[in-house]
Amino acid sequence: MDDVDRDDAYDDLDEWEPVLPEGVPPTAPPPPDGPAAGSAVRCPGCAALVPPATRRCPRCMARVGGEERGREGEGGGRVPAGARAVLHFDTLALSLPVLPGEPLRLGRDPDWAPGSAGSFKEQTTVSRRHAAVSLDPDGTVWVTEETGGTMNGTWVNDTPLLPGERHRLRHGDRLRLGRAVGCTVRLAGEGLC
Repeated sequence: MDDVDRDDAYDDLDEWEPVLPEGVPPTAPPPPDGPAAGSAVRCPGCAALVPPATRRCPRCMARVGGEERGREGEGGGRVPAGARAVLHFDTLALSLPVLPGEPLRLGRDPDWAPGSAGSFKEQTTVSRRHAAVSLDPDGTVWVTEETGGTMNGTWVNDTPLLPGERHRLRHGDRLRLGRAVGCTVRLAGEGLC
């Protein structure tokens, strides 16, 4: 065989068109990566960048754009727009906002943790009174495992917490309640969700 570059034989085939089987409609080109610069809107619940025409954040389902009235929370309840921290429980498809001055109690006891008990009722690794997350007026977020302790423990980034001791939470921290239930901490204004 000659010393001819095999690629030279295909130079005239560089501009080809795909042939689709009959009955298959052509697909639109994929959208560009991420929203166009300057056109994205920040979600008030989790600070994610959301395309401007989107009415709800695909990450936390908070209302995006328009009035700052509030947004629907777990169970259809109203959540004030002032939430600066959100716990995203990825395995439960659940987002719980943390509001200043109102500790978010995490547990299965509906009297002690009315905002989360319904979501955790089937999660046996979550104690009835597991932990509380609070947001200080300066924006600092804290988690405290209940004083009596839990049977299955509480961890932040794989570090076990001591009962009754406050631990500061930061954007992106992983909070775990027992072996099976975990969430990511998202602080508004601290980066993309």
